[in-house]
Amino acid sequence: MLTKSDYLKYTQCCKYLWLHKYRKDLVGEDAKAAMKRLFDEGCEVEKWAYKLFPGGFDAYAGSAENDFENAVKNTKKLVKARKKVIFQPTISNWDIFCRADIIKLNPKTGEYDIYEVKSSTEVKDIHLIDLAFQKICFEVEKIKIGNMFLVHINNKYVRDGQINPQKLLVCENITDSVKDIIREVGLGIEDAQKMLANKNIEPDVRILKQCRNPHDCDFIHYCWRDIPDDSIYEIAGSLRKDKLEMLLNMGILQIKDIPEGYVTNGAGMRHLRAIKTQKVFIDYIGIKRELAQLEYPLYFLDYETFNPAIPLFDGYRPYQRIVFQYSLHIKNNPSAGLMHYDYLCDKISEPTNELAESLANAIGKNGSVIAWNKSFETGCNNEMSCRCGKKYAGFFESVNERIFDLMQPFKKGYYVHKKFKGSCSIKKVLPVLAPDLSYKGLNIREGSTASESWLKLTDQRIPKENRQKLARDMQAYCQLDTLAMVKIHEALLKL
Repeated sequence: MLTKSDYLKYTQCCKYLWLHKYRKDLVGEDAKAAMKRLFDEGCEVEKWAYKLFPGGFDAYAGSAENDFENAVKNTKKLVKARKKVIFQPTISNWDIFCRADIIKLNPKTGEYDIYEVKSSTEVKDIHLIDLAFQKICFEVEKIKIGNMFLVHINNKYVRDGQINPQKLLVCENITDSVKDIIREVGLGIEDAQKMLANKNIEPDVRILKQCRNPHDCDFIHYCWRDIPDDSIYEIAGSLRKDKLEMLLNMGILQIKDIPEGYVTNGAGMRHLRAIKTQKVFIDYIGIKRELAQLEYPLYFLDYETFNPAIPLFDGYRPYQRIVFQYSLHIKNNPSAGLMHYDYLCDKISEPTNELAESLANAIGKNGSVIAWNKSFETGCNNEMSCRCGKKYAGFFESVNERIFDLMQPFKKGYYVHKKFKGSCSIKKVLPVLAPDLSYKGLNIREGSTASESWLKLTDQRIPKENRQKLARDMQAYCQLDTLAMVKIHEALLKL
């Protein structure tokens, strides 16, 4: 049986679908956690979408969440009874299967309109395919579909008191766009079913740019297991899809074999040169010029944020950053020891004023504030300045005027090492410039986990000792981010 989610995987990559069906044992825990996060976020948005349709009937009422067979029966009964609004209507002829979010009867036409709920802020191509699949499924079962709507987040909405679902969500009619691809999706369904019929033959698929578009595939680690170091995929971002395919057609898999003049992107060219020459390129004058902008004391600053689809507090838009944590290392002069300050909000409350007060007490009026990819920190500062009013607006403005981006020497190509893999991420740079410092021993090792940990930290239902341990893990991760900048800065100074 081919489900809607199955088909969406097929449109990304046929091998993705085959592995999902027959090799689920290959899915790692990180991928499972990521899937759960997306599912939970979608469910939260659906709850508010249902409020736009009062009096709806749930096809799963009285049934378990995965009792699809009963839900199919209930859907048919509700449709036969001409119920105006049905939530989670489920359709299957045991050949294809889909569960829609909402269908609503149009009394003028006698047809049902589909309302698909997404946590995105705009219509995407994948949403058109999603609704086309649904229309096909319903009409196979003789349920005539009229208009099709995408219910998505309005990113201009600002919370003021209780959530207003009419303002939070937008219902966008995309019927014509969906109809344009119905035939194509119908043919695709047939192709996907034929492919799945070969249970013992894993599809042989050329890796191009499909592994992360439109979503990260759950099987990247498996499909990429034989990709060698220094492969052309390390600079795939610097190549168009057709150029990447041309290299594969020429039998070229490693960067060292790419013909001269083939890569024209600056970052890609620098990485290509580092691989081909096996040399480290350092522009001492460029680095010196960058570091000359710094004025002691130095404040190494990093924020952690949480970006919920549904605003938690007044004054926030959907997906707007809640800055709940900072780490700050201070070096008063070149020979001084390090001082460390931090803040972590451990309750569900708007943290801006508390964080601003703590940070303003630690950062003086003079000296450079150092960040990695400063656009993130400056953006957070601008948003916090708007929220905390006049009391700290001048402080955040001062911080932004003095902020220095430690990523720039690497982004500008003043330091190029093949082990950076063409990236200027701090997690690529740190192992080269400060190999004794590592994220590997931490329980939290990357920003998305740190972000998602905040809701757990503030959940009073979780035992206190568990939350205290989580707080220590979150503090250790954020502290290492700023200590990493300290060590990278020291390594650049030694040059």
